[in-house]
Amino acid sequence: MSQTAESMQDELARRYNAAVRVVIAVFVLTALLFVLAITGALDGALSFNPLLANSLRLSVIFLGIGALVFRRTRFSAMRLRDIGALRGASGLLETLQLTTIYVALAGGAVALLGFVISLMTGDGKDMLYFSVIATAVLLYTYPRRAAWQSVVASIEREADEAEQQSSKGSIA
Repeated sequence: MSQTAESMQDELARRYNAAVRVVIAVFVLTALLFVLAITGALDGALSFNPLLANSLRLSVIFLGIGALVFRRTRFSAMRLRDIGALRGASGLLETLQLTTIYVALAGGAVALLGFVISLMTGDGKDMLYFSVIATAVLLYTYPRRAAWQSVVASIEREADEAEQQSSKGSIA
């Protein structure tokens, strides 16, 4: 039993660290794009197209809100409980990791779209607004290790309780 608990803690640490690295990498990308936009290093690289710029702005709104809704849906308690019951703690950790990565990548997409818009408009302030949106998405998705541990522990506890219930049996 202790070996499985150790291996589960190792898997939790490995998946958690991978998710954190992705979130930090996307944050660094956002910061680099912000610096590039503010310094104006690539001004004039794209010609201004108002229709395309407004379409990209709408895309940013949908990506930002969609990322939040996606995370809330994927991390709902009932869904996590079902995943834990069907695929065990390992499947649950995989879901936590992949959802965190997907939402972080959506935040990175917001930063990239903001950078393209700032290149089109030639105004670095545009990138400031989109960097704030991307950073908010990244902060929202940043994984908390204690939360991951408590979710895995509750799933393991429910599995142990179910096993004890089924081992008791009933006399008919």
